[in-house]
Amino acid sequence: MGKKITRWAFFILIFTLPFWNGFRMDIDKEQLFLFGFQLSYEAGYLFFVFLFLFMMAFLALSMIVYRAFCQYACPHNTFSMLLNKIETKLGDNGKVVSFLLALAVSVFMAYSTVSYFYNPLTIWESLAHFKMDKYFFLVTSTAVLYTALSYKARNSFCKVCPYGLAQSISRVEDKTKWLTHPGVWITWGTTTVLVLILLVGWF
Repeated sequence: MGKKITRWAFFILIFTLPFWNGFRMDIDKEQLFLFGFQLSYEAGYLFFVFLFLFMMAFLALSMIVYRAFCQYACPHNTFSMLLNKIETKLGDNGKVVSFLLALAVSVFMAYSTVSYFYNPLTIWESLAHFKMDKYFFLVTSTAVLYTALSYKARNSFCKVCPYGLAQSISRVEDKTKWLTHPGVWITWGTTTVLVLILLVGWF
């Protein structure tokens, strides 16, 4: 029960951080926000130091508790477990319910993800008025990706998840094995492309 509460607490935290300026950037206005405070670009290194330390903390914890992030904080894992439970309980009808839920939640998660890079209010205005601008494109394309991952590939994505693989390296005797896995390159490649697309507004 404690693990379940922790997973959903992290899920809510991760997807609400940008809405209260807990951790986000605004590429359009060249602003950075951390714990509700606006940082100047001169102090922007604090933003990235926090991100780096956060990731390293989970990697370090994984050396003690295997795949700690996956067990306690991964939003994909948390949501996938819910969808699997729904399909198990409802049978054939569960497929329809899980798809509709995956679609709805994916739109919200996409909105939240893009809000890490742009003003959430600006994005909301774009979505509400169906403006065919970069915000609308970013949210819809990310929502399609999230829907595919959560509905169709939810039980296989973990095998090529960049963060999951990073945690698994400590358990692999031959450290070069993961480098030859095509899924690793596909996942890291698409992740890089997604980040580049999100940063397109920088210029």
